[in-house]
Amino acid sequence: MSIGNVKTSGSKGTNYPWQYAMLKTLTAISTSLGAGTEFESRLVRLIAAPYTLYLEVRLWDIDSGAWSGTPTYYEVGSNVVAIPPGPVEYADEDNALVLTAIKTATETTALETASIDTNTAGILADTAVIETNTTGILADTAAIDTATAAILVKNTEIETTANAIEVLNTAILADTAAIETNTDSLVDVANTPTIIRTSASLAVTLAPAVKSISFYNASATDDAHVNTVDLKPGETINFDAGGNGNYFSGSSFTYDADPDSGGAGDLLIIYVT
Repeated sequence: MSIGNVKTSGSKGTNYPWQYAMLKTLTAISTSLGAGTEFESRLVRLIAAPYTLYLEVRLWDIDSGAWSGTPTYYEVGSNVVAIPPGPVEYADEDNALVLTAIKTATETTALETASIDTNTAGILADTAVIETNTTGILADTAAIDTATAAILVKNTEIETTANAIEVLNTAILADTAAIETNTDSLVDVANTPTIIRTSASLAVTLAPAVKSISFYNASATDDAHVNTVDLKPGETINFDAGGNGNYFSGSSFTYDADPDSGGAGDLLIIYVT
């Protein structure tokens, strides 16, 4: 394997490309061998165009001292078994063919090396992009963390406010229930009207609480008294507590139909309890 010092490609001035190509093939062959087996390899080519070069490998069974099976073929520089598409002839004694094989293997290795270099450059470029993106992601993550912390603070404030609102709502509901109860009681209460006509000369205190009350002096000549105030003949006075359950307390009114005992008293009283 000392031949193959190619000056036009690969590691110029060395036989590394040829050796590398051949070693790939021979390594594959050696790996596939079983115990007690050796091999012989020779260079062959297709007799017709495109004159592709192959390594022909024959296995030798040490125990039986005979060739084992049929030959196996590998394209020069490949570690994959190939089937020549046509008849082949031995070419390992033809220097021109050997040099062609060297050139083919060397070019294949050079192409592989160039491909590796290209892929490596691409990987480095991708790595740089990944590092840039990672830096951006880390910055975005930090921003998200900051925003999340702010949101958590705001959520705490909202929760505190919501709790306060809930307390107020509870109080409002209680007040509303009380209002409904009071409203129902107002709606349900039955009012009782009362009419009194008196001519007596007597001061009377009206005992019940009343919601409204009217006094009319029907006498043609005598004054009457309401809460000790003169009510002239023909005059009417009205008192209204204002509705909505309001009322005047019991004993709020006194009256006298004939305070001077003239005998002509005539007082008409109407009230609602």
